Amino acid sequence: MRQIYAQKQDVTMRGLMLAAVISGLSCLPASANEKEPKPAATAETVEKTEAPAVQDEVEETEKVPDYLDNRSNPETLIESYYNAINRKEYVRAYSYYSEEGRDPHFDDFAKGYENTKSVRVKTRHIEPDPGAGQIYWSLPLAIEAEDNDGKKTVFTGCYTLRMTNPAMQEEPPFKPLEIMTGSLTPSPLDLEKSVPESCEAP
Repeated sequence: MRQIYAQKQDVTMRGLMLAAVISGLSCLPASANEKEPKPAATAETVEKTEAPAVQDEVEETEKVPDYLDNRSNPETLIESYYNAINRKEYVRAYSYYSEEGRDPHFDDFAKGYENTKSVRVKTRHIEPDPGAGQIYWSLPLAIEAEDNDGKKTVFTGCYTLRMTNPAMQEEPPFKPLEIMTGSLTPSPLDLEKSVPESCEAP
């Protein structure tokens, strides 16, 4: 009887131990038994921001005309005069006038062109009118003046020029061809058609 009881008791103890082991295993956290699945790798999206194209602002600069200073004849002298105006060289422009023909105040002369952006000029060839030691020209011309606001106005008129005969100048300073007077009035025609056919003799 004792042997049978001992065998039953042994079986019962083994059953209890096995139940305890199973119960212990069931209480373990899932991380101990199973590996957590790794999250799928996410591709890092890098937004490339292209810098906007920078457009350099280029200021419109008027092309400065080439220097011209030619007193050989009335046409080239007048062209030189307006070349000086276009280059803003008002002292040079002022010097093309005779002493008695120019404005007595240079500042007033220069101020008269402060709103002038550029000038185009057309002339008509004429023959000189010789005098006693002096040579005169009355030159027909027209100009197209553009102001600083872009407005263009055509003027027509005559310039009187004078030169002391070079062969008769024996003492310095030499007196070159110079402007004595100039008169211009507005014209409704375009530049080429505004040049007078002739001007009165000086």
